[in-house]
Amino acid sequence: MDKEKRFDRIIKKNNMGETRMQARQVTIFEKGIVKLTTQDLEPKENQVLVKTRFSSICGTDKNYFKHIVPPATHIIDPSHSHTESKFAYPMRVGHEGAGEVVAVGKHVTDFKVGDPVMNFGWSNTMSDYFVQNMPHEGYGVCHMTDGLTWEEASLAEPTACAIYAGMNSGVKLGDTVAVVGSGYAGQVMMQVVRCMGAKKIIALDLIPGKLELAKSLAADICIDASNPEEALDKIVQETNGYGVDVALEVAGNSESIDFCSKILKHGGILGLYSWIINPITVYVNRWHNNGFDIRTLALMHRIGHDKFWWIDKALSNVANGMINIKPLISHTFDLEDCQKAFDVASLNDHACKVMLRGS
Repeated sequence: MDKEKRFDRIIKKNNMGETRMQARQVTIFEKGIVKLTTQDLEPKENQVLVKTRFSSICGTDKNYFKHIVPPATHIIDPSHSHTESKFAYPMRVGHEGAGEVVAVGKHVTDFKVGDPVMNFGWSNTMSDYFVQNMPHEGYGVCHMTDGLTWEEASLAEPTACAIYAGMNSGVKLGDTVAVVGSGYAGQVMMQVVRCMGAKKIIALDLIPGKLELAKSLAADICIDASNPEEALDKIVQETNGYGVDVALEVAGNSESIDFCSKILKHGGILGLYSWIINPITVYVNRWHNNGFDIRTLALMHRIGHDKFWWIDKALSNVANGMINIKPLISHTFDLEDCQKAFDVASLNDHACKVMLRGS
């Protein structure tokens, strides 16, 4: 029996009231080791059970895999508890993903069996199935934006965050923009600011392959950031000594923030995107003396009631073809190959977005 026919049977069973499902879930057992475990899943009264089409590995997942964890980290696992618990192995992972609803809790009214949905918030999406709460304070499942493929929908969270950041960066027609960090988010932001009228986009990264990708998608100038002084000199030349109009920090460390501060023009905009989870030291002298406009660009930390509005607005730009994320999907693995997928995502410098297929 093929997967689609098996899925049809699952829907029919769930329409008759059977909502429990056994799922294989990617679980980190210790630093560098992931395996599949199984768990019975059943939606609670305000939850839905979703059959996963695709999920993807986030930078946070890679940190947990490498055991890079901030001291105050708490995890919410909706499959068995609404309470927060501190980080500990073994742990199930995944929050980027999309799929079809196969069962709903008794108090769910906005979703029905068969609805395609996208996930926002921790819910162990690296699994055959996952359970997730109804939207609350900007987290939960939401209806899939019309026109997206399953792969695009599974990347809804990181894509919406990066598009939102670009749209709120303050870029104006004719601006010169530097994007410091050319990973997934940086690649998306470059496309967004191009659409918003940036005249010159400068991509910076340590990895040649990511700069080549940036050049193929949106960047006008690509600079190797491994030698910061040489990189600074090149930007001074490209801007005739004035500096860039907007600098977007997407690399996630104090050095990249300070580099953005050095290359920004007087009165320029410094956009802070990275979620830096440990204390850092930055030199803020130019922030004050040069009147920088400092902006934090984190969609997931916006006020909850308008977050889903922004999600649909952002992702509609993927559906209408203005933002192209397909070239950013570098690897796709089956769920049983989760160890290889994490190895590639964490150790291969040329990996951008690594995907896992559902069952």
